[in-house]
Amino acid sequence: MISAVVQNSELLVTTNIDACQLFSAFPASKKSWNSERTNKPAKKPQITVFCDWFSAYQIYPEGGLPVVNNGCVLSVDNDGEIEWTTQRKIEHVESYDTKVRILCDGFRVLLDGNISRLGRPDNVFGLTVWQCLEKANELLRSFGLPAFSQIDDNAFFQGKDSVMRTGCQITRLDLTCNYFSGNQERAGRVVNFLSGQAIHGAHGSRAVPKPYGIAGISWNEGSKFWYAKLYNKFLEMGKHATDHLSDWVKEVGLLRHEISLKSRYLKKYELQDLRKWLPGANMENIIYGKFNDVLTRNTVQQNHFEDMPENLRGVAMRWRDGENLWLCTKSRWTKNRWRKELLPYGIDIKLPCDVTRLSTRLEVISLSPLAVPDWYWAMQETQVQQAA
Repeated sequence: MISAVVQNSELLVTTNIDACQLFSAFPASKKSWNSERTNKPAKKPQITVFCDWFSAYQIYPEGGLPVVNNGCVLSVDNDGEIEWTTQRKIEHVESYDTKVRILCDGFRVLLDGNISRLGRPDNVFGLTVWQCLEKANELLRSFGLPAFSQIDDNAFFQGKDSVMRTGCQITRLDLTCNYFSGNQERAGRVVNFLSGQAIHGAHGSRAVPKPYGIAGISWNEGSKFWYAKLYNKFLEMGKHATDHLSDWVKEVGLLRHEISLKSRYLKKYELQDLRKWLPGANMENIIYGKFNDVLTRNTVQQNHFEDMPENLRGVAMRWRDGENLWLCTKSRWTKNRWRKELLPYGIDIKLPCDVTRLSTRLEVISLSPLAVPDWYWAMQETQVQQAA
């Protein structure tokens, strides 16, 4: 539903579109797995937050575990004595150019990477934190290593600097949610508008934006606590995604919002504990919800200049900036052509610009969380099977 109201010489356009309409209206693929699903009634979308990156470690004080590394880096002093040695993580690579890093020195097991993406042709949608843990444990077992386990409040050991509880410690989590903007043009407008918006993170923290053109924005980049980013997913779909999926992502104007929680943040709020992420706890949505307020600031200002062809826009901006174009050295034919082309935009270059009369259009773009389409996982499973 689209409604328009003129108020104080400004046009306010409010657009409300149910994201599920796109699921049923999007052209069906010729694949059988999709043709059976497109006639199902649309479901009301719910906020679907998933984990895009999972880093964790666990110390086994008794030792005796298999050593898994990719060699060592060491420092030697002038006398030939080894000052320190660092083991390098091994990169475990699977299909579709996906990989995670693993390391074990016999006592400490570490896993780092986008385990949700591993072995999949795309990561438009992903897994919960607990599902990432289960997938990580399956991979660790394939290396002969023990699975990550929950912290035991009654079991302790002496660490390097303090007494520590046994169990897995999460050191980084990236929580992600996809949003429907309507189309690529609207997605670009949202990115451009939010590039000028500071955000308030959890517990009162504030961060300024760092824009990356039309591709996206980051906030709090470089922080050791958390950082956020919003970007146009279509622009980085990658070579392994199907044409059907890429077209759908483009059609809905999919914007991805990610929150990267670093080790210091996780420790401060005791989120490094696996027990906080048990199935059914809904912790992904709870924590993500502390950071997504910026997405409600969706009133995007526009003016007629944005709708003009690039060459004509340059002429209009010179007029706006005070240049008397009617007295410039260009031929009368050129000036008449400019005037004729600019009049439909409400600009008469025969008259000086009055900035108080320039019209502004306000567009409210409502971002809707995208639920996983019924066909998504079936499509991905079919793709993986065909590649096997």
